[in-house]
Amino acid sequence: MKKRLRTIVSAFSISFVIMAALSLYSMEQFSTLTDHSDAVDRANQVINRLYKIDNSIREFDTRERDYILTKNKAYADQLVAMSRNILPEVTAIKTLVKGDSLQMQSLTLLRGALSIRYANFRESISLIDSSGYNEIVPYLQNSTERRQECINYLRRMMTRENSMLHERFQAKKKYQQITSSTIIYLILIFGIITIVLFMLMIRELRQRVMFQKELQTKVVDLKRSHAELEQIAFAASHDLQEPLRKIRIFGNRLLYLRKDEIDEESRTTVERINNAAGRMQDLIEDMVNLTSLIKEEGEIETVDLNNIFKAVSTELSEKIEEKNASIQLETLPDLQGYPRQLHILFKSLLDNSIKFSRAGVTPIVNIRVDKTNGEELMDIDKQLAQRVFYKITISDNGIGFDNKFIAKMFKIFHQLHTEEAGYEGQGIGLAICQRIMVNHKGYITAHGHTEVGATFKLFFPVA
Repeated sequence: MKKRLRTIVSAFSISFVIMAALSLYSMEQFSTLTDHSDAVDRANQVINRLYKIDNSIREFDTRERDYILTKNKAYADQLVAMSRNILPEVTAIKTLVKGDSLQMQSLTLLRGALSIRYANFRESISLIDSSGYNEIVPYLQNSTERRQECINYLRRMMTRENSMLHERFQAKKKYQQITSSTIIYLILIFGIITIVLFMLMIRELRQRVMFQKELQTKVVDLKRSHAELEQIAFAASHDLQEPLRKIRIFGNRLLYLRKDEIDEESRTTVERINNAAGRMQDLIEDMVNLTSLIKEEGEIETVDLNNIFKAVSTELSEKIEEKNASIQLETLPDLQGYPRQLHILFKSLLDNSIKFSRAGVTPIVNIRVDKTNGEELMDIDKQLAQRVFYKITISDNGIGFDNKFIAKMFKIFHQLHTEEAGYEGQGIGLAICQRIMVNHKGYITAHGHTEVGATFKLFFPVA
């Protein structure tokens, strides 16, 4: 499942990178195309204004000749107005070609030539009005030269602008094709990636549906197995206990009725039978407790652990007095949990601390509580370090254990200390404790030193 998820995420990431790269490339091409389009528009504007100036120069020349021939004052006024209107056109062209040094140079020369041309006219108006044709011939020659000079500058600018217009138009055409091709490729790639991702999602959905059906089948099988397990537990708690009780009853009755006739070897044999039956009863009881922990046990409620420990201490009072054990208990918090299970949990741990004490050493059991984070549980899950727990530590000064057997301790029917060593047990108590902690969404850890003692830590999540 994780592998498929990584595949989909990787495919999506790659497609996203490709789409982003193509989009950026398309934006760059479009920006370049826009720049070339603007350059073409500016070139067209420059050419149009140059033609307009050229027409104005020619019209000025024609009107000037009309004025010389007719001496009509109205023509003079028109010529003065025309000389004033043509210079703003030159200024407008300057804004359009300010990035081109050659065009700026030609434009400056053109402006200078026009200024001289029109200044000469304004200065010669009185001469034209008062003189005959022969007297103004030198003026006409000078005007013709200035006009030709202006036209030469205009042609130079038009030639360069037409050349640049051609280059910019070709560049615009090229980038139009590139942009169109890029958009087509972008659409194709986007379509292919979308189809591939869609197929992957459909495949994942089908597999998820298939796994869902398998899971439902397994859930049904699990419920069936759980029901069968409950039947076995019921049989163990009733049908299997009855023969064992009878074995012990008849064994004790046999010892009582034949107490004067039975020899020592037979007595020992019967007592061993009774002890074995008793251990079997205890084992069945523990198995029933373990199986009962698998099913849900009603609603969770607030539990006062101090009352739980009082009840546990009362049940174990005979063992505590027999071993002269010292129980040092801090004030414990209230927890959200199942009272019966918590009772079994603390009874089992306290019973172990007393049971596995060292010979000749008074058992001392310390029970303390801390509110802490889950840094000690990072070996289980690193995310637990961010959570807050009530940590209840139960430590003793008993026989302890070797830490290499920690994993074995919490398995069913695994005992570290045998009956021959003088320690009774079924090897199921710690498995029950671990199951109870799972039911409370908590964790249990163990640490020990041989002939020094053992420490069990219970981590209950803070609600």
